[in-house]
Amino acid sequence: MEAVHRLRYLTAAAIAFSVLGALLMFVMGSVTMVQAAGTYAGTGDEKAWSSDAALDATVKIVTGLDQFLLALFLLIFASGVYVLWWAAPPAEEADDPQPRWLTVRTASDLKVQLLEVIAVILAVLFLKLLLEVTKAAELPWTLLVIPAGVLLLSTAIWLIRSSEH
Repeated sequence: MEAVHRLRYLTAAAIAFSVLGALLMFVMGSVTMVQAAGTYAGTGDEKAWSSDAALDATVKIVTGLDQFLLALFLLIFASGVYVLWWAAPPAEEADDPQPRWLTVRTASDLKVQLLEVIAVILAVLFLKLLLEVTKAAELPWTLLVIPAGVLLLSTAIWLIRSSEH
């Protein structure tokens, strides 16, 4: 048991690099949002303020949203690893200030949160792809693979959550 307890020092790297990754994703998301504004406003050419510029800016905004979402998950992951390996167990759950969805008690809780974030990232990716191909004459049927994957993943998450109760 002592050897397992010593392994917790390895988790410090996971916590530190998750926070570092989150900071990087927040910066990337911010840069992408500024680029979206620049795309819409343009540089004074005829494309500025047009529907094409709006579509391009919307794709960038969705990309930025995806980056912010990943940053938030990395923070939740770092917090969950910290709680599982470093923090003392809470004395009473009634005094727990964290929301229920942020509470991590087991590694399974962290896995389910990861699955939920993956499902949302896939949904955002689908939206981004849909926005990018709206200029095409027809939508490819292969585009339906992503929402089907999101549906299957969401069903799996629902089954996992319902089996816990």
